[in-house]
Amino acid sequence: MRKMKSRTKWLLPILALLLILAGCQTVAGFDVNKALLGDLDVQSSESSTTLSLKAVPAAGISADDQKVVDLINSFSLNISKMKLQDNGNISASGTIGYKQVSIPFNFFIDKTAVVFTAEGAKQPFYFPVQDYEKTVGVEGLNPDKAKEISKLLTQFVVKNLPNPGAISVASVNESVYGEQLNLTKLHTEITGDEMPALVKSFLKAVSKDTEGFTAFIAGLYDYLYPILKANGIDSSAFSDLGFGEIPLEDKEGVVTVAHDAAKLAVDALLLVYDKQLQNLYDTTPELKTVLSKDTKLNVDLFVDSGFHVRKQNVALNVALPSSKDLPLQSISFKVETQTWNVNGPVTADAISTAGALDLSTANLTPGQTLRSFEQGSSVYNLLKNDFGVTSKSLTIAPDDDYYYPIVEGGTTYVPLRYLAEDLDAVVEWDGANRAIHVTDDVYGDKLVFKIGSAQALINGKAVKLPQPVFVDEYGDAYVPLRVLAEGLHAKVEKDEDGYIYIDRP
Repeated sequence: MRKMKSRTKWLLPILALLLILAGCQTVAGFDVNKALLGDLDVQSSESSTTLSLKAVPAAGISADDQKVVDLINSFSLNISKMKLQDNGNISASGTIGYKQVSIPFNFFIDKTAVVFTAEGAKQPFYFPVQDYEKTVGVEGLNPDKAKEISKLLTQFVVKNLPNPGAISVASVNESVYGEQLNLTKLHTEITGDEMPALVKSFLKAVSKDTEGFTAFIAGLYDYLYPILKANGIDSSAFSDLGFGEIPLEDKEGVVTVAHDAAKLAVDALLLVYDKQLQNLYDTTPELKTVLSKDTKLNVDLFVDSGFHVRKQNVALNVALPSSKDLPLQSISFKVETQTWNVNGPVTADAISTAGALDLSTANLTPGQTLRSFEQGSSVYNLLKNDFGVTSKSLTIAPDDDYYYPIVEGGTTYVPLRYLAEDLDAVVEWDGANRAIHVTDDVYGDKLVFKIGSAQALINGKAVKLPQPVFVDEYGDAYVPLRVLAEGLHAKVEKDEDGYIYIDRP
């Protein structure tokens, strides 16, 4: 958990850095805010996007860590065509690059499901989303209203974010999807050391923007009130926030109190902003590296006469402090996007769910996951060889209180069901023959153990056991550990202290 927290602490400055991109005022007579908000009214479009990563290793990096860096640098995403239909349907096709392998994929989203497939898949995969409230577990949710409040929040944030230090505008002629267009190019550069001042300026602007702040909270009220009402929540649940006896039905009263409380919180933060920032630097000195001039965001936006962004190039380099957990000097992200057919006739490419695998109900074992793809396909090989989807490691102590191993005549016996199921095998009882059938999850091998018999069958071949299969006082059938584990393609090793290690590649 400690390592996880140390890594996630970099997210806030990076996300904040990206947010600053949105806030710009008029530059050289060009209304930047209008351009950035212009895409909020786009109902349909087609676009393409490429994404690549570049990690720069720290000095003296180990060979194993260098392999990880090479893997990061091998990743790329190329969406050759994404389609946004005016009814909200979205489709995309493209490729994912990884270790010099290019994997084509397709996905489709509508109001009922998310469907996707990739090269080598034996069937599409889908996740139904028609029961939105049930999925989230909250009544009264309205996805359309959620979009409205998202738009309102974007407008409020864009309105109040300040200009970065380096920003310029120029008229250019650019190619977008093979078409030459006269566009306005907005170029901006932001460094990490600008961030604290930009955030402070944003908070000051928010505090002064009473009209915009109130409008946003009013929109938030319109979205949340039906949800609170549907779930039987009244104002008493928010008494600690200062609502007192104001009923939730009193929109004006609720919005006024909420605005005043929010403004008070912002003003209080501004009073201690500089001191808290210094405390943050003192307690987390690594943050000075992230928020340094070596962290830089470069953005080129190409906007048409309708204030729609038709092309954008974004390059973000994040400087990283020296760390054993993250042996990198920096990591860079590069994204390039083109957009065309804005608000034109667009039909998303649907993917049929006939024969598709429902991921909301499927509890896939490693073997089932692997068998969802053609053997030898790129995804199959990546899942098995690179991601180790079928790998499994178990440790059994001499006094293990789960497996309760029994050693007789130098042979270790364990309960068949426990070990077999922990190796993802299917265990079935054949009452007529007092036999236990075990089916290997990954390779489909068949193992048969018969109670009282000193012979097992592995894929039809007889294997002699040191002693007959026996049942303990709790009704668990015991079999030789090594015979069962190796029959399920696992390797068994035992150390001098009696610990047994079972590994399946």
